[in-house]
Amino acid sequence: MQNTLSEQKSLYLKQHENNPVNWQAYSDEVFEKAKQLNMPIFFSIGYSSCHWCHVMAHETFENQVAAEILNKYFIPVKIDREEFPGVDKRYQFYLHATGKRGGWPLSVFTLPDGRPFFGGTYFPPKPTHGLPAFTEIVVQLGKLYRENQKEAEKYANNFDAFMQKFTSFEGCMNDLRDFDFHTASEDFSKMFDAEFGGLGRDAKFPNIPVLNAMLYYYDTDLYVRDFMNLTADMLCTSGIYDHVNGGFYRYAVDRQWTVPHFEKMLYDNAQNAVFLLQMYERTDNMLYFRIAEKTIDFILHEFNTDFGLIAAMDADSLSDDGKLVEGYYYLYTENAMAPVRELVSLQEGVVNVNEADYENYVRLEKHFDLLKDTNTREKPAKDTKIILSQNMLFCKALLKMFEVSGKEYYLEQASALMNKMRHFHMEGGTLFRVNYAGEVMAHVTLEDYAYTIDTLLEFLHVTKERNFLTEAAKLTQRALDIFTKDGLIYLDIDKTVADTFDDSMPNPIGVFAGLLLNYGEALGVEDYGKIMDYAADRLIKYASGHPTLFSNFMRYIN
Repeated sequence: MQNTLSEQKSLYLKQHENNPVNWQAYSDEVFEKAKQLNMPIFFSIGYSSCHWCHVMAHETFENQVAAEILNKYFIPVKIDREEFPGVDKRYQFYLHATGKRGGWPLSVFTLPDGRPFFGGTYFPPKPTHGLPAFTEIVVQLGKLYRENQKEAEKYANNFDAFMQKFTSFEGCMNDLRDFDFHTASEDFSKMFDAEFGGLGRDAKFPNIPVLNAMLYYYDTDLYVRDFMNLTADMLCTSGIYDHVNGGFYRYAVDRQWTVPHFEKMLYDNAQNAVFLLQMYERTDNMLYFRIAEKTIDFILHEFNTDFGLIAAMDADSLSDDGKLVEGYYYLYTENAMAPVRELVSLQEGVVNVNEADYENYVRLEKHFDLLKDTNTREKPAKDTKIILSQNMLFCKALLKMFEVSGKEYYLEQASALMNKMRHFHMEGGTLFRVNYAGEVMAHVTLEDYAYTIDTLLEFLHVTKERNFLTEAAKLTQRALDIFTKDGLIYLDIDKTVADTFDDSMPNPIGVFAGLLLNYGEALGVEDYGKIMDYAADRLIKYASGHPTLFSNFMRYIN
């Protein structure tokens, strides 16, 4: 075997085309070859702008010795998670089920049929911080499969048994009559960081699905209101936002939100902008509106192409000596901030604004514009793939901006983007997930259907044009045809992944269930009871992991 990634369109895969690892792209042929050779598979899953994916690539996958060891024991498969979200969901859930934290790069070792028997995320080249060296793991697991294959199969079978038990259910939607939504909401509030905003006590991700669920309690719960205001303030002033250039970074590495990981993702910026606009509607805080508008304008300027909006900008950028350094493009000195020093602080070169004050922020923007215009460093690379679901998220942000501001420009931009998606991603009732400069990848996922239908209904709400409902109804029926089996709906057309948990984006099953709940009759769907029964069962048993289902059932019940 040899490395075949040069044949791929994905930037993430092409970043690894010169590795000495014999990478294969994800395909049915990989499983056929693995079964034929009776070799286990190593899946490495990530995305092009992922900083730690780059680190593991440089440390391990570019190393000749490490590559030879991996090639000896496994068939190595490289997957762009943005192309195959269902595959990523499947193996991320495996990590969580085995008591590990998920993330990227995702490293999973499987039987020839793809069933996992060990996994993790980043592994270092040498043992450090309690993590074993990658090559040690490969040798141990490779020998386990060669010398004691039944033991590896036992691990995989144990997970299969767990999944069968975990996904089984006997309840039904009627059980929600006894479900205490208020108590469930307290499970979310237990995650709040009341001192610094956001969720948890370490790295800060916006986690918009949870914030959206908590919007239902904004007007009735003072604790929730204070937390939401604080979180919105942090989004607008902290280092997770690029105050100089515009746009949100992926997340902050510290509890105080001061220092980010610097990749910028389309889906983060779309969701963060909508959340801030929703907060503006509740507070009249002009800073929320201003940051939302700047975010949307940044995406329209930096991510826009003739084929749609691209997926991401990288975290790393070239330094003056030609090396890739995380965040290099965005870092500033104390001297650069001297004219506005009383209004900002620098954390490891990252700009943070001291006060959530609209008037002062407007004063700062003149200086930020000057820094942007005089920055001669090379911009980070862009991943130019166009992803249908993420473009739909941004369409909703544009429609929300039009609703809140009344500016026709944003409705025009939303309509133009929708027409691009129709042209490149839609053929009859089939929605294709990705296009590369107009060249479509023939892959479909529930995520793209759910988000597109949701956006079409938002167009209906904003414009009152009935053709959007007709289009949404057609796609809903198509989704039911290709993603359901025995009354349940799956994330993939193979009908193997029924994960309902939210992550950084609303879970597609949660979104689709909400569409059926609240628009089922209008969409012409008569029988969707089992989908709702399963959704209700997931919410009742694991409420804190299902903010999207929580929001949609709350909306339905109210």
